[in-house]
Amino acid sequence: MKKKSLLIGLSLATGFVSSLLLRKEKQKHEIRQNFIGKWQFTSKMKEPIIVEIGADYTLSIEEKTIPTTIVELSPTRLVLLDSFGYHLVFEQKGAVITLYDEAEDTHYSLKKCA
Repeated sequence: MKKKSLLIGLSLATGFVSSLLLRKEKQKHEIRQNFIGKWQFTSKMKEPIIVEIGADYTLSIEEKTIPTTIVELSPTRLVLLDSFGYHLVFEQKGAVITLYDEAEDTHYSLKKCA
């Protein structure tokens, strides 16, 4: 009887751990979907600017790679630190994704490029 109880307990524990791992993997996938891709915003000069975030979270602006370091990554926020020490904050609020450029102290609404 003890062997059956132990077997049932191990089976339940295995199922619990598996569901936690699957949930964590799903969350990672959701994070990727939020920020990865090509985005467009209008600069202060009224010119459209293209920003691209790669699958490895590399940042390109107007097809020029910008060296950055990831400071924070969550389902609703991606914070990058550029080589000059300024933060670039991508944030999702509902269906809208914004970019805060610390160097210019400006927020931009991003529009997904087709």
